[in-house]
Amino acid sequence: MKISREQVEQNRNRVLDTAAKLFRERGIDGIGIADLMKASGLTHGGFYRQFKSKDDFVVEAVKRAFGMTSADIRQRLAADASEPFEALVKHYVSSHHRDDPGMGCSLTALAADAARCDNPELKLFFGNIVSNYLDLLTAINPEADATEKRSTAIRILAEMVGAVLLSRVVPDEKLSDEILDVVSNDLLDRHQSLPRT
Repeated sequence: MKISREQVEQNRNRVLDTAAKLFRERGIDGIGIADLMKASGLTHGGFYRQFKSKDDFVVEAVKRAFGMTSADIRQRLAADASEPFEALVKHYVSSHHRDDPGMGCSLTALAADAARCDNPELKLFFGNIVSNYLDLLTAINPEADATEKRSTAIRILAEMVGAVLLSRVVPDEKLSDEILDVVSNDLLDRHQSLPRT
């Protein structure tokens, strides 16, 4: 039985949405194509009719994951437009982000996978993710000195990503919470003391 183009597109989107979540939860190599298709409610044979190769598929799934995260962040920043930096830090460096990697940032979930892989397109896309975050952090940074904004954005991004990674890897929940609290509070304290433009 032949399925419509619309159904093919719906199936494709379902696979990408499932992969975007499961890759962030388990890592790129943490789930095989057969299990991914099963989790999407589809057969393994349909994969190669929808995607050129696994490498292309991985890039598309990571792009989907980043698009979902970006939309969520934009929505949060718009909801708290008077303090976008505070809104970003409180969302990103949080127990909610730590505890739900499947819906979180691709950097914290997949950067190590991307660094180890041989897929140049995936590495390029992760470079774009970093650049996008740096642009956002530069734009919402109230620091008066424009030459320092970029350096500050790099430090902030490294601290945010590092805090979430460390909070996920330690088995002691108290220490995990402490890492998030210390970094979040430190970032917010420094932000409030910055000279304003």
